[in-house]
Amino acid sequence: MVRPQEEALTAREAQIMEVVWRLGEASAEQVREAMPEAPHDSTVRTLLRVLETKGYLEHESRGKAYIYRARVGREKAQRRAVGSLLSRLFGGSAEDLVLRLIEDEQITPEQLTALRRRAGGKRKGGTP
Repeated sequence: MVRPQEEALTAREAQIMEVVWRLGEASAEQVREAMPEAPHDSTVRTLLRVLETKGYLEHESRGKAYIYRARVGREKAQRRAVGSLLSRLFGGSAEDLVLRLIEDEQITPEQLTALRRRAGGKRKGGTP
């Protein structure tokens, strides 16, 4: 079954993407070696194919090896993940998500104020 390109990353897929984003490009073996808990080679290759199907990666052949590169940047992947989280668990409400973070002490009111300042600078074309 082909998965939609907008589908969010699983935890293991996100680990692979972190490796590819960090390295810029990588073979399946380089990805496997850089991952925590050293997954089996076939697991990594399967997940790389899934990530290609989802539209996150592309590859080119270099000799016998496939070299993978990100088609989706980290920021876009984060947006997809947040959008998926909002729709699945918070009824699309960003306010409910932020409230949960505050209530669970994952973010303090001071941090929230600082984030507001940073976000305001980005909206006005400035850099934080």
